[in-house]
Amino acid sequence: MRRPFLTLCLTLAPLTLSSGCSDPAPAPAEERVLPPGTVLVVEDQPILSSDVDRYVDAIGLIEPEFVLRDHRRKVLSNISIPLAAGAALDPEAREVAFGRAQSLLSAVRETGELPPDAPEPQVRTGTFKDVGLIPWAIASEMEPLTFSELHETPGAWSFFKLTATSEPPGGFVGGSQVTIVRYDVPYLPQDAVRGLVQTAVDGFQVEVIDPEWEPMVPPLYLYPTSGSR
Repeated sequence: MRRPFLTLCLTLAPLTLSSGCSDPAPAPAEERVLPPGTVLVVEDQPILSSDVDRYVDAIGLIEPEFVLRDHRRKVLSNISIPLAAGAALDPEAREVAFGRAQSLLSAVRETGELPPDAPEPQVRTGTFKDVGLIPWAIASEMEPLTFSELHETPGAWSFFKLTATSEPPGGFVGGSQVTIVRYDVPYLPQDAVRGLVQTAVDGFQVEVIDPEWEPMVPPLYLYPTSGSR
């Protein structure tokens, strides 16, 4: 069950009269600085509007009958909030994994091969239901036999090679199939990542920074109930 949503309050400290020297005034609290474009914060992890809109077109291919607000809601629920919650679990390991993944991607692009100590890549084929929404969304914009940029997936930094596709770039529909080679550098245990991320999503606070985005956040993330999601 998620922790209750916290409401920040300002509390005035009581004045104390003294005939001697007064205690030094407390240092002012540091003002939080968020990246431009931040719309939500999950346990100190900002979610930018660009993070969400990166995947809106892919959701539009899968559910073309819905409008932008619905597409953003689906991205927040299925991608952005879970990614932010997972990232908050181990920020140091996440940073180390990011550097390692960058090095691997550079090596693969330069030599076409992975270093001997690199994680074993996985080959996946199918629709977004089979290969995952994030890889499928990225593959929908790639040319065959090319490598993607680095992208965050649940508990890992990942990049992909598109080896086959049922449609050319720009011709994808919701049922389009791809074959990808997936390269992951995890920062959370991958055999337990689903449970870890779900527990984090259920327990972490989701804070709305941009009020215009509040209607697009599934209410259960903002207003906890006595049961779990």
